[in-house]
Amino acid sequence: MVQHWTPLLQLERTPEPGVWLMFDKSRRIAIVRMVTVRGRRLLRSVTYDQDPEKRVLIGYFPEDALRLAAECTWSEYVRATGPPTSNRR
Repeated sequence: MVQHWTPLLQLERTPEPGVWLMFDKSRRIAIVRMVTVRGRRLLRSVTYDQDPEKRVLIGYFPEDALRLAAECTWSEYVRATGPPTSNRR
C-alpha cells in the first residue's frame, strides 16, 4: 500500500497528553497543543523556538480538527521558509 504524504504525517505525539510536535525531517517547526479557552477545548498551534517568548501564534482550531491544524501549520511554515524538505523524494 502506498502512503501519500500529508502534513498530518509530520506531527508526532509527545508523552504529554494533548501535545504534538511538527517536524520538517528532523527539524522541529511547530507545537500543536490542546488548550481550553473560555471553557471551550481548542487546538493551538505555534511556531517552535527554544525560547517560549519567541514562539509565534499560528492559530486556534476546533478540538477535533487535528488535520486542519496540521495543514494550516504546514502552510504557514512553507510560506515563511520556502519549499519544505519533508515531502521531497
